[in-house]
Amino acid sequence: MRPSDDHRPHWLAPAIATVILLVLVATSAGGANWQLTAVVLITVAVVVALLHRLLPGSRFFSITFANAISVYACVYVSFLEARFAPTSRLIEVVAFLLPILGFALAVYLRRQGIRSVILSEHPRIETRFGRVFLWLLPVTAIGVLNFLVPLENWDVLQRGAWLLGAMSVIAMVIFFAGHSVAVFLVDTGLLFEDFYETAARLIKPAFAFLTFYSLITVVFAALYRLIDRLDGVDTFSFSGLARDIGFAESLYFSIVTLSTVGYGDIVPLTYAVRAVVAVQIVLGIILLLFGFQAVLRATRDT
Repeated sequence: MRPSDDHRPHWLAPAIATVILLVLVATSAGGANWQLTAVVLITVAVVVALLHRLLPGSRFFSITFANAISVYACVYVSFLEARFAPTSRLIEVVAFLLPILGFALAVYLRRQGIRSVILSEHPRIETRFGRVFLWLLPVTAIGVLNFLVPLENWDVLQRGAWLLGAMSVIAMVIFFAGHSVAVFLVDTGLLFEDFYETAARLIKPAFAFLTFYSLITVVFAALYRLIDRLDGVDTFSFSGLARDIGFAESLYFSIVTLSTVGYGDIVPLTYAVRAVVAVQIVLGIILLLFGFQAVLRATRDT
């Protein structure tokens, strides 16, 4: 990897993005259950500190682990809402912690082998791809079993006991496969580091693309607004109601048109506006092609 001209730690921006992601996921997934939100944030902070102490030099390993916790929290809360609501909040928190504690214990007991992989700094995800994901089979089986068992007919205590039992089994699986999971996270961290350095070199073409994108958006938004003001009839329909378009609405319609999303909440009525819409769609496609070519050229040059 080429040395960066910036003296700031190259992991700082990904770390900040990870913290923002964790706070966003924890607050949204926890909802009214503030205990689960607090547990997610505190657990990640404690385990990340433990990983830094046990595995010095693991620059992106802790960041990858924190992102993995975000995904795990989303899946866990989805299962809670779909199959285990309502359940004791204490049981929800304890069940959430079990797999994380199993992983932390596995890393502690196998830290020497994991440390040797970190020091190598060569991703070996291809050679152990099947082995790494082998532990997902029993975990997936437990998830499927939760939809086969009639949990909706059980009371709160029974659902809570089942949740603790299922997460205990998952924690045991994570513990015995902890080395493979940790090595996979290490490899993912190394790949993420390469990806981040590549993405940093794409700032110029990305900024140029966004500049032209915003320019086209503003120009066509102004055109839509002017046509609507100069035309003698209503040129846009809003959810079936024809009326004048505001400038903020024209900006929104311009962005939607340029991205070719087409929600259908704002519809052009006259042929003049439809012709302008067609031109903007074509320009948007051309801009996307040129932007893609610029990104490829920048990637090849590096």
